[in-house]
Amino acid sequence: MSIQETRNLWEEFKAADQAHDAEAISAMYAEDVVFTGTPLRGRAALKQLDATFYAAFPDYRREYLTEVIGDDTIAFVHHYTATHTGPWFGIEPTGMRLDVTGCSVMKVRERHFLEVQIFQPDIMGALRREANLQLVRRLVDAENAGDVDAYAACIAANAEVWVNGQQTQTSREGQLASMQGSLRAFPDWHRETLSLTCDGDIAVLRWRGTGTHLADWAGIPASGNRVEFHGTSTVEVERGLMRRIWIDMDMAGVMRQMARTDGSP
Repeated sequence: MSIQETRNLWEEFKAADQAHDAEAISAMYAEDVVFTGTPLRGRAALKQLDATFYAAFPDYRREYLTEVIGDDTIAFVHHYTATHTGPWFGIEPTGMRLDVTGCSVMKVRERHFLEVQIFQPDIMGALRREANLQLVRRLVDAENAGDVDAYAACIAANAEVWVNGQQTQTSREGQLASMQGSLRAFPDWHRETLSLTCDGDIAVLRWRGTGTHLADWAGIPASGNRVEFHGTSTVEVERGLMRRIWIDMDMAGVMRQMARTDGSP
């Protein structure tokens, strides 16, 4: 191809990209196109990638800052903004605003893109991290509100829970029953988030909980005492839900507070 033919293809691509036209862009891909650095191969796979991206980020807009065009290669620096308002690759909408600068190289063969390579920050990792943080926040909010349905919506059906190294639950239903029992014992329960971090699909929540002990809990009858809990919950997320939860907390301190009869803290 001549440089002019490559330039014409490039201008068609930019127009289709600005129009969010995944169908038009797919016609520019070779049947055996490769998205280098990913497992995506073939025209259909890249069409799906483009279509789902446009749907998940409907306000996506891209600027082309620098372009270098050769006979069979296009290299460019780009900047785009977009808001994550739809599901994308299993990540539920986060409302996260992307502001990304990167560069791309596209190889051309017979008026079709043969290879696409993009160099930019890990936006999928950033979105997954934000989704995981929001999941933990939703669980805490649901627990504080006593909203069993919202709580259940955060937990995988086969969830496993450990408390201070001992496995206590192996299902969503078991954890819901535990949560409801705790809320009966401490009907004014409130969990305060002290810190929340996330690395990949592991989130760590440091928290303080307070409540009035008004029913049997952990074998101790209602004391009417105000009780304060301190602990850390480590959560592993799979497919957007909490799959494993490890809770570490000061049970000895809690037991002492429930057992006291002299009004001391």
